[in-house]
Amino acid sequence: MNHPATLAGLRRHQRGLSLIELMIAMLIGLFLILGVTQIFINNQKSYLFQQGQSGNQENARFSLAVLNQELSKAGYRSKPTTSFPLGAGQGCTFPDGTSVIAVSATSLCIRYQAANKSDVNCQGAALSNGDQDTILNPYQQANPIVVEKIWFDGGTNSISCTSGSTTQQLVTGVAAVNFEYGFGQKEKKAVTGYATNPTDTVFAVRYSVLMQSPGTASLRDSATATSKALAEWNARFNTNLAEGNQIYQLVQGTTMLRNQMQ
Repeated sequence: MNHPATLAGLRRHQRGLSLIELMIAMLIGLFLILGVTQIFINNQKSYLFQQGQSGNQENARFSLAVLNQELSKAGYRSKPTTSFPLGAGQGCTFPDGTSVIAVSATSLCIRYQAANKSDVNCQGAALSNGDQDTILNPYQQANPIVVEKIWFDGGTNSISCTSGSTTQQLVTGVAAVNFEYGFGQKEKKAVTGYATNPTDTVFAVRYSVLMQSPGTASLRDSATATSKALAEWNARFNTNLAEGNQIYQLVQGTTMLRNQMQ
């Protein structure tokens, strides 16, 4: 039989937590939850930032590859000893011997001769049946001339290409594009300078692309600080692009035109 005094002692030891003890426990738990939440948010921001940078780098490499691929076609002729005749296409007029027309700082036209029946244009489309029928060998002067217009579409933030009557996006996620044309005297065949509106023969094209990743300001360390890449672009090309809260990356390349340089 339990003694009454023993039961009274057990009841005194099983009174539970006091209000102060409960509040302290809740406060400690709250700090732990806040700490874990902050770690989760920081890790998520870091992951999204890295994803954005990775996407920019991948798109940047693709942009340079596409522009170099298309510009390397410009000026190709079945017989290098011959020159291009006067021609027109995609709203551009090509004087004798030219393969690139500088439309603006964001747009240009190129022309080249198809080498064989399996050639494709900037959109990946094959030559028309009529053009294919005219190609009997890779080195005949009668091979068809392909004209393409490469331009920046600010409405869709993309580099697009127009060939024939159709237009297709080549690269998306582009904030801005700037073309600079290396020009010089035709007889010397040497670049003497770069400009966006050259009057002499174009021997090279230098292209700068500002990539942007989708996202919000929370992806960056500061929502108010201007991106360094965006600030550099505005300073270099005298533009005033507004901060769009994305992650930016600036890339640049140069392509010398075929059969134009010494």
